[in-house]
Amino acid sequence: MTDVYDLIIANAENSAHGKGITLKIYRQLLSCGIDYLTMGNHTYSKQMINDHMDEMDRLIVPYNHEKRTTDNYYKIIDCNGIRICLCNILGFAFMTESNLEPYPAFEKILEETKDKNIDFYMVDLHGEATSEKRLFLEYFKKKAKIVIGTHTHVQTADADMIGDCAFISDAGMCGTYYSIIGRDIQETIDAYICKQPTGYSIAEGPAIFCAVAIDVDETEKIPVSIERIRIKPKEN
Repeated sequence: MTDVYDLIIANAENSAHGKGITLKIYRQLLSCGIDYLTMGNHTYSKQMINDHMDEMDRLIVPYNHEKRTTDNYYKIIDCNGIRICLCNILGFAFMTESNLEPYPAFEKILEETKDKNIDFYMVDLHGEATSEKRLFLEYFKKKAKIVIGTHTHVQTADADMIGDCAFISDAGMCGTYYSIIGRDIQETIDAYICKQPTGYSIAEGPAIFCAVAIDVDETEKIPVSIERIRIKPKEN
């Protein structure tokens, strides 16, 4: 499957037992054929990330995360003659880890990279509110030609080309299908409805795979299509 695509990017902020990432998991994900990993509000849930940040040069963290300790909030990627700037930004609505709204955050990245001959920007906008993500798209669609929402774990049905910009509010999760956004169902019921003390258990069972596939015109250097991918487990 990885041979079909020129560039594979995954959001990995929940890859370490539901929150954060470790060096071991970072290496495992890259070994699967993923080229770059973005993060989100749980970036620093595992404190060991700061001990290994220098070894994770293909990990991009949110620019406006209140605990950010690295300048790896964007990466310029040369792909088939196209210079893409991949950015990671947190939404502000309902996101307590964000210390700056996404609009000035992206403006700062644009200013910092203005002399780097970038063809277009790709943004992983990790946020709760679909309206905030659409507002970001509309404001920046002349610069950010790909805006992919992450965070809610549930794939949205609004994948579309808005002018020359490929957009979706949320790409969805890769994780256990029979779950509550990845968490064990009964444990979540016990915790939130029955008010019982619980741990945090990842659900077990068949997985769902969610993603988007974007086709880029290599001559015009703009996206021309976006397609949702959602593969459910087969029913027994």
